[in-house]
Amino acid sequence: MSLLDGVALNSLTSAIQAGELNQQVLANNIANVNTPNYKEQSVQFAPLLQSALAAAGYNANGAPGSAGLTMAANSPADLGGVFSPAVIVNPVVTTDSSTSVSSNGNNVNLDAQMSALAENQINYGALVQELTDQFMMLKTAITG
Repeated sequence: MSLLDGVALNSLTSAIQAGELNQQVLANNIANVNTPNYKEQSVQFAPLLQSALAAAGYNANGAPGSAGLTMAANSPADLGGVFSPAVIVNPVVTTDSSTSVSSNGNNVNLDAQMSALAENQINYGALVQELTDQFMMLKTAITG
């Protein structure tokens, strides 16, 4: 396991990729706001990440929980601690056919899509900043 395979970095990378996909899906929804019979799509990611972290023994904050995986020590000289398995989650794109539709069969709400787009941009910026901070901490640890 390398230094860059930690749960935090993998989770951040997955979240950034999900944000990119969400941007594409939202832009596609906005572009098709007047397309007859077009059905709104959305990206599911956060619940999948929480489930994957819980399955790997981490709590909602990504810290090892009570079910954390501890490393076996073969001798007193071995380092103890918690093993950080790779947690990589792929986002899922879903199509919403359950909401109300307009007269042309389209169910895209432009205001809701624009709000979701703004929220996604804010979240994406925060994730990129957090990833930058993680790398800055690594750089500080390496170079002093």
